[in-house]
This record gives sequence, structure tokens and C-alpha cells, in this order.
Amino acid sequence: MNKIKNFIKNNIYLLVLGGFSAVYLFIALRLYIFKFNNFDFGKFDQGNMTQMVWNTLHGRILYLTDYFGSNVPRWSMSHVDPILLLFAPVFALFQHPMTLAYAQLILVVLSAFIVYAIANMELKSGWASCAFAVSYLMYPALGFINSTMGFHGVTAAVPFFLGAFYVFEKMYKKGFTSKGIIVLSILLIITMSGKEQVPLYIFMWGLFILVFRNGVTDSFKFTREWFRKWILKVNTKIGLGMVISGFLWFCVAFFVIIPKYAPLRTESYNRFLKSLNVDVNSSANVTLENYFLGRYEGFGSSYKDVIINMILNHRKVIRVFFGTDKLENLSMTFTPLLYAPLLNPSMLLISAPDFLMNYLTTEEGIGTSEIQNHRISMIIPILIISSIYAVGFISKSLSQLIKNQNVSKNAERVFIILFSSAIAVSCLVTSKYYDNPMYLWFTQAVMRRVQAKYDTDIIKRTDLKLGDVVKLKDIDVRDVKCANAIISQIPDGVSVSGPDNLGAHLSMRETYALYPALWNEADYVILDVLSRKITLLLMLDSNIVSEVGKFLITSRDHTLVMACGNLFLFKKDAVANPNALDIYPIQEKFMYKEKFNYPFSELMSVVDYSLPERVVRGVDAKATIVYQRNELGSLNGYMLYTSYVNSKTGEMYQVANLPSFAFYRPEEWEKGYYYVENIDIALPSYVKAGNYKVFVSLTNRIRYMSMYLGDLKVD
Repeated sequence: MNKIKNFIKNNIYLLVLGGFSAVYLFIALRLYIFKFNNFDFGKFDQGNMTQMVWNTLHGRILYLTDYFGSNVPRWSMSHVDPILLLFAPVFALFQHPMTLAYAQLILVVLSAFIVYAIANMELKSGWASCAFAVSYLMYPALGFINSTMGFHGVTAAVPFFLGAFYVFEKMYKKGFTSKGIIVLSILLIITMSGKEQVPLYIFMWGLFILVFRNGVTDSFKFTREWFRKWILKVNTKIGLGMVISGFLWFCVAFFVIIPKYAPLRTESYNRFLKSLNVDVNSSANVTLENYFLGRYEGFGSSYKDVIINMILNHRKVIRVFFGTDKLENLSMTFTPLLYAPLLNPSMLLISAPDFLMNYLTTEEGIGTSEIQNHRISMIIPILIISSIYAVGFISKSLSQLIKNQNVSKNAERVFIILFSSAIAVSCLVTSKYYDNPMYLWFTQAVMRRVQAKYDTDIIKRTDLKLGDVVKLKDIDVRDVKCANAIISQIPDGVSVSGPDNLGAHLSMRETYALYPALWNEADYVILDVLSRKITLLLMLDSNIVSEVGKFLITSRDHTLVMACGNLFLFKKDAVANPNALDIYPIQEKFMYKEKFNYPFSELMSVVDYSLPERVVRGVDAKATIVYQRNELGSLNGYMLYTSYVNSKTGEMYQVANLPSFAFYRPEEWEKGYYYVENIDIALPSYVKAGNYKVFVSLTNRIRYMSMYLGDLKVD
């Protein structure tokens, strides 16, 4: 019993940190699992990371499907992060789309103990060390990284950088050893493999060692003898090794590997545009030696121009660095740590590479400096370490003002505890203020798109008449049940073209392209009528998504397998589809013999329709709805969808009307004209058998309404 008490007494702060870390890890894992199940992790970037490791295990080293549908090595997309290979053995044992994210999360959480060790080595206080370790975990930016961003090589490098820093500082204080230098070297190599710019951190850290960990500032003398002694120091050799290796690997990654493989990206882009019959010169950024150079277009379009203009035009650099919302981002970066890193500028400068890359972007609409972005990953350990050493320096300086030596030592310990505690409290407070998901985990966990699946008034009503307009729930554009049903229909190993949000779940295959890439080649095509990621990414006309939808609907090579929500699953058949349409499934007519006129508010009316009396799940059936565009009101932003409500349970199934999306959108309809829409009823197996009330619905995501058309029996 005494041994247990002594153990607890001697390790109380480590035990507190262990308990805190365990709770933190549990919350983060719960958020990760929830977000994965809710399809919040997509192809970019979690799906890409998983696909690269999966391909590596199948003999294609770090290959993935790029923006344009080609299977290429990672570096053709202007990223060099071979740290992924380190996780291949773990993935081989536990093959799941989130394995990498879980492994990274565990490493990052455990690295809090490295922060504890660094703080304890410098501050000699268990309380302060625990406070800094908790500050590290509760630092708002790390909360976003650990709960919303999945795996990134630059984040995975953080624990190894912290480990390398601890190993060096320990040897610096207690003496260098061969074993320690070997461990340091391994950790540095792994760190540099995290991303193409991370070697610059090692370069900057090497400069820091040469100047501030080698006696240069204390005993510098401009003599040959001084230089001879300096160059022979182990510190100098390590620092020079880090400067040289960091600089060389950075140059190889940026100026050799990425430009060499850039033509693969251009070729892929040209093939993509050719498949869509789009002008090849639509986006100049794709053809640059580095795809991301476009973010710095205000300084030039080549490495040379960007570097020279940043050096010569310092006024513009300052204006861009502190422009737009970047001052707010700087505040959100430093406020949690009470600006302590600024009191240790020499160490803070190690993070200069990412500060410059993140804050000097000139392209509009590109956010790289926010704390919600994974690009802040490597800045975080520098901020924490700088704060630790700043607190040590300030506390020591303040205590030296006290003449009594004993009082001075006690005062230093008090200052250290007070300052470290203040930083921990600040991280907790700003976590709430900045909506750190780790702080708000309960809210995040319970917000499961709790829209009601049914309107109880609808199934209770006995007075419902054909043409009645009611208010059902709006279409759920992130219908989890629908997405899972779509995925369940896709076999392993087949190629897929689909939306970004399904990309993580379908990542363990050779080919998963972002729709509309590979729409005419992939074995399965998932059309998301609302997806705009690739068109926004490449600044292409958003109508491309609907244009390709036309090809799919009328194609004799594709069969509609399932439709639900805003998703439509098409399978490419070896045999021509006999049911392919010779005419478009929505026709514009100037004249039509109306059977009735049911007003859909002032915007449009339903003048005719036909529904099958019975449908079989998994078998495509047809329905027709005829609309007349009224004279009043604007239909900009509106879409049509069909709602099926189980007459017994009230459960609701909804699916977008594909023809009025892909061919003639409501916003394009001419006033006074009629539109005959033929829709497919391809109900998935998860829809329960029974009698259903059928509604045609109209929404612009703000205003929505549904019209009752009759009943349908589902077998």
C-alpha cells in the first residue's frame, strides 16, 4: 500500500496527464468514428491517404487517383510525404479507411508526454510540465486537427519532431552520445518525410543550434582559433548536418521531384478536359511546375519569380502577410498561449517556413492560415516549445530582481507555476471561444442531422387530397442511409467515379475519381446532383456536372442501379442498355392539354402526372410529371425532388428528380411553357415494403414545399 501511495505521490502529474489524455483520446476517437459514419471524411484528403497506402501494399508505391481521374504517384500532385510508408505495416494489419487517422491520433496524443518531458527538463516543475502538456492537447488548432481533418503527413511528423527536440536538448544539457545521435538522426529523417516543406524546419532548427546552442552569442571571437574550436564541437556538426540535409532534401523535393512529375498532371488534366469537350486552356495553374504556385500568383508564376519578388518587394509581402483576415488568424494562433512564443523569437523563427507559406497566399478564396487548417500542424510544436522556454526565461529574469537568493529560487518556481497555469487556462477558455471540437465534443456528437424522418400530421390526415401542398422536411443532401446503400452496391476492385464525400469509404481500390472525371470509363458512376467540388477546384463551369448527367441518362452503356437522396448510381454495362432513351427525359412544350391545374405556389403548377400503382425495390420503374412555369416569381436555385412517405410508419424516402437537374433546371424554364418530366423510380432495398404517399417537392434550401400526387405500393 505504501508503495502504491509513494508511486502516486511521485508520479501524480504524469498520472493526471495520463487520465486527461485517455479522456481526450476517447473523445477524439468518438468524433472520428461519428464523422466517418456521417461521411464527413471524403476523398480529399483522408481517402487519398488511404488509397496511397492501399496501393503501396499492392505494388504501386504511393499511387492515387488524382483530381482528373488518372492513377499517378503522389508527387505529381505537388506533394512529397513519404512518411506514409511508415504506416503501411499498421495498415496491412488493420485495413480500414480510417486506420491511418486513428494511428496518427494515438501518436499525437501520446506526444503530450514528450511535451511534458521537454517542459520538465527546462522548468523542473511537475505542475508546469503537466500544464503545458494539457495546453498542447487543448490548443484549439490541435483540437481541429485531431477531430476533423483525418490523416496528413505533416501532422504525423509532429510527434517525431517533438521526440527529436527532446533528444537533442537532453544531450545538449547532459552530454552527447553515439546512441543519442543515431536516435536523433532517425527522428529527423522521419520528420523531414512529413511533407515537402518540413525539411525547412530542420534547416531553421540547425541554424538555431549553430547560433544559440553553440556558444556563438556568448563567446564569439573573430579568430581562427575560435572558429577551429567551434567547428569541432558536436553541436556544430549536428547543426551543420541539419542545415545541409534540410536544405538539400527541400531542394530535391521542390525543385527536382515535383517539377519532374508535373507533366503527368498536365497530361491527366488534358485527358480529363477532352472527355468533357472543354477548352484545354481552362486552368493555367494545372500546368505550373508546382500546382500550388497559383496560390502565390501575386508574386509570380514560377519558383524564381515568386522567390525574387518576395525578397525585393518587402512592402507587398508585409501587406499580404497581414492582409484580409490574416490578422485575425494570427490572433487566434497566438492568443491561446498568451503570446508567450513572441517572447522567444529565436526559437519561434524555426516555424517561419509555414508562417510564410500560409500567410503569403494571394489567391482569393484560398484559406491556408486558419487554425481549422491542417497546414498549421508543424507550427504548433514550435509555439508550445517557444512558450515553455519563454516562461522559463521570464520567470528566471523576474526572480533575479529579488536580492534574497532563497526567496529568489522560490519566486522562480512560483512564477513558472503561475505562467504555465495561465497558459493552460487560456487554452481552455479559447477552446470554447474558438469552437474547438474537442471542447464541444458533446454538441458535435449529438448533432446527427436530427431532422424528423416523417411528419406525423401527414400520416394522420384523412382529408389529404390530390394537389394539396404541404410542408415536409427538406431533402437531406447528406443522407447517411442512402450513402451506405449506394456503397453496398459497389463491389471491391471496380473503378468508381463519384463525389468527394464518399471517397474515404471507397478508397481501398486502385481507382476512385472525383465525378465527372472518368464518367465514361469507370465501372460505376455515382452522380451527386449537388456536388461542385471539382468544378470549384478547377474553376470550371458548374453546368459540367449536369451536362455529364445528360450523357449518363441517355447512355446505352450505363444502367441506373439505384437512386436516393441526391445520389444516382449508374453501372457501366458490357451489353448496350435496351432501355436507353432516344429523347431527353424532360421535354419543353409550348402547348399541352391540361388534365388539371394544381398550383405550386406562384412559381409553377402541376397540370398532369402518372404514377405506377406498384413498384418493386431494385427494379427501375417510370413516372411522369407535367409542370407549367407560372408568370410570377423566380426559380433561381430551386430543384425538384420526389418524397415517398410510408402510410403506416411515416418513414420518408426522398430522391432528386434527375431530368430537371441534368437537362432543364427550373431556373431555365420559360414562363408559360410546359415541362414533361419522366423520372425513374429505382427504390433501394432499405426502403420498407408497404403503401406510400407520393409527393413532388420543390426547394431552394430556404423555402420548400411538397404536393400530394397519390399512393404507391412498394414490394
